[in-house]
Amino acid sequence: MKKLLLGLLPLLYLFTSCSRENAVQYETNPSADAVAASPSVSFTSFAGELPALALPFKATCSFEYTFGARLDTTVAGSYLKPHEIPYRRLPINKEVTALLVLFPSDETVPRIRTYNQEGTQLDEQDLKFNPCGEEPGFKHSEQFTIQKDFTIEHLDSTTRWQFDAAYNEVPNTRKLTVTRKRFKISPQGDITEIK
Repeated sequence: MKKLLLGLLPLLYLFTSCSRENAVQYETNPSADAVAASPSVSFTSFAGELPALALPFKATCSFEYTFGARLDTTVAGSYLKPHEIPYRRLPINKEVTALLVLFPSDETVPRIRTYNQEGTQLDEQDLKFNPCGEEPGFKHSEQFTIQKDFTIEHLDSTTRWQFDAAYNEVPNTRKLTVTRKRFKISPQGDITEIK
């Protein structure tokens, strides 16, 4: 046993005596300089790859968005926010184009965003405000319609009722609330709520 320990002692010394040389500089916090890359594809080319949105367009909570060809995500990242998916293009006039984009979350959030021909964002508006669904005492649904005159109508329907300990509806407690909001996309790309 003593011979074994004496044989391992030089190896132990070799592994524990290694250290850095003081003359060598080690990088402890690597860093990289971020440089914003300019988009290699113009906005008009990017938007032109999207199918046009047929008007009037109506979507409810259960609407299934169908996608065309997959766009280059590098190019999309130049004009969209992180995780957004471009869906359809809506030409407003020669100077302004709107995109219907989708943001994935628990429920897909559609939003309309306007741009000038250089790809500068002008305005945006979410088209879904609350989660859809039903649970005891509550049911919620939403619907939006984009008309040919670029008016957007949003309908929000919420039904509430009382229920007993067995989750049975208490008679005569059901109440429906419908909220209607209207927006308009102007020729300059502004999206304003119509009161």
